[in-house]
Amino acid sequence: MRSVLAVTSIALSFNVLAAQGATWNLKDQYQGSSFFNNWDFTTGIDANTTGNVLYQSKADAASQKLTFINSAGNAIIKVDNTTVGQGDTYGRASIKITSQATIAQGSLLIMDAVHLPFGCSVWPAYWMQGPNWPNDGEIDIIENVNLATTNRYSLHTLQGCTHPAGPTDGETGQIISTDCFNQTNGNQGCIVQETKPNSYGAGFASIGGGVIAMRWDSTNGIQIWYFPRGSIPSDLSTTSPNPDGWGAPSADYPQSRCDTSKFFSPQHLILDITLCGNFAGAANVFQETCQGVCTDLIKTPTNYNNAYFEIAYIRHFVKYVILSVYTLCSTHVDYPSCTVAPL
Repeated sequence: MRSVLAVTSIALSFNVLAAQGATWNLKDQYQGSSFFNNWDFTTGIDANTTGNVLYQSKADAASQKLTFINSAGNAIIKVDNTTVGQGDTYGRASIKITSQATIAQGSLLIMDAVHLPFGCSVWPAYWMQGPNWPNDGEIDIIENVNLATTNRYSLHTLQGCTHPAGPTDGETGQIISTDCFNQTNGNQGCIVQETKPNSYGAGFASIGGGVIAMRWDSTNGIQIWYFPRGSIPSDLSTTSPNPDGWGAPSADYPQSRCDTSKFFSPQHLILDITLCGNFAGAANVFQETCQGVCTDLIKTPTNYNNAYFEIAYIRHFVKYVILSVYTLCSTHVDYPSCTVAPL
């Protein structure tokens, strides 16, 4: 016992840890000329949502100018708007990219976008999904269709994850549905609709876009904020963002109602634009904002002049508790015990 205590005492003298609070540290960034690095490009038909698109490889997307960096330094991801098609079975060239890096609990994800895709038949999404759906969960950060004017946030999970029936403390969005279970109402998910103006479509473009941020941690669960251009907190564009100072989120999925460590595994980030399919092309949905039959629009390229993302950056921060190891770490910061521990 004495020898064990002696060893323990020596170890503690070198490895006494003191938590000094939490901070967000930049882990991954997609911006400027390197934006399209470290993504995988899906190719072929849209087997997931039966959309009228043919997803393009990285090389083909670049050669067709469906992905490029514009003169402002922003990434463009778009649907082909030059080729005439051949009716409702035509697959218009489009893009679906998936991040090679994953996003896990203890993350803050920030996107600054100038323009989001919109138009009759257009169905864009900025979302995350685990490798084994639905077991690993899905988080939809930007999604709506056709000429809708408001963004919608949603989760899709196994049974047991819900959004409270009433707004959470300070949540500003409108609750559309509360059960996140993928087998409820045709995988509707638990949806919160943005109530701030100009969160989607032509309105979003008219103000120069804005910032959408998502925090996912073991304390708060999943929270999503939208800030229109001109109302963006100053720290959001820095490498030291602080969500605690941003006010109430638009969507709040509290940990108490959906244990994110249980229902979500590390997620891959996805950006895609499909056309028609089982959401935008559903007759009742399409006719809310558009006329005619969705698939009749596919062959005409000018219908897709607004079907593009313009993104200034996407930044992924990881939340750590900074650990200070007395004596040893004051002089040897590269010592293994001097690393940071994820929350």
